[in-house]
Amino acid sequence: MKQKVLILYNKLSKKPKDDEADVIEQVNLVTGALKKLNYDVDYLQVDLNLKAAIRQIQKGNPYIIFNLVETIGNKGEFAFLATSILNFVRIPYTGSPLIPMFHCSNKYLAKRELNAIGIKTPEGYTLDECHKLKPNKKYIIKPIWEEGSLELDEDCVFMGSDTGFIQGIKKKSLQHYFIEEFIEGREFNNSILYSPDGPEVLPLAEMTFVDYPEDKPKMMGYKSKWDEHSFEYTHTRRSFRLPKADEPLKNEMIAICKKCWTEMGFKGYVRIDFRVTKESVPLVIDINLNPCLSESGGFMAASKKRGLTFDKVISRVLEDAIR
Repeated sequence: MKQKVLILYNKLSKKPKDDEADVIEQVNLVTGALKKLNYDVDYLQVDLNLKAAIRQIQKGNPYIIFNLVETIGNKGEFAFLATSILNFVRIPYTGSPLIPMFHCSNKYLAKRELNAIGIKTPEGYTLDECHKLKPNKKYIIKPIWEEGSLELDEDCVFMGSDTGFIQGIKKKSLQHYFIEEFIEGREFNNSILYSPDGPEVLPLAEMTFVDYPEDKPKMMGYKSKWDEHSFEYTHTRRSFRLPKADEPLKNEMIAICKKCWTEMGFKGYVRIDFRVTKESVPLVIDINLNPCLSESGGFMAASKKRGLTFDKVISRVLEDAIR
């Protein structure tokens, strides 16, 4: 008799944007891989009726749960609730456990956790610390809870001397936004996958910004990820070609990725995003637990570059869940 895997994913809103609807592609891809790996597959959409979800999971009693929940009710602050359910029902599940999932769902809290283990991040400030901003530095206002770069584009970047912009910031919610120094430098999206020998850092991906005007912030925002008709999307490229001179930087980022995985308790698959200063200092700007598994996404691009098939990636993720 085949063992059953339950794919858990978020119920879509009535008019989902591309970043939300992307989960359906992931469900289809994971389904295909699980069937090739000789599993039976079942599905459960999760919304804010958590009791109903718990009942259905316990009734189905799957061998393992593949967690693809990105948000609940299209709200990032509810994303960790799916992991809370899985922690409660005590059935093996893919991806990182509850505590790191909660820490990394809240981007400001993630910064504090990173700093506590000696990982450098850009300077961060709560919205009531605007008086600490330096006039000659550039900053970015970021949503605390949202994934997929939602509410994150060049209009969020400002100078510490822009008093008008800062006055507008003060009207926003302290619980939903924070300020971070905007690092003028290179950007890397680095993927990590479980292996029996420890976390494997896949080929490092540099995000390059082609023909950007000099005054246009170079960043991976919502448009560059999801709006196929935008300048940002068509002029952003992923490159795995690091020059030989980058070998020390490459080794440092790999060491940071492994340290984050080990000391913060990650499992399965993770993506860690970096900005690198002009002095070649790598700073972690975001941690994505259970990153997107769509074919066009960064994690699968890095996996393919390493020579890993989609089925092999899913097999490794399952292996880490049940060990």
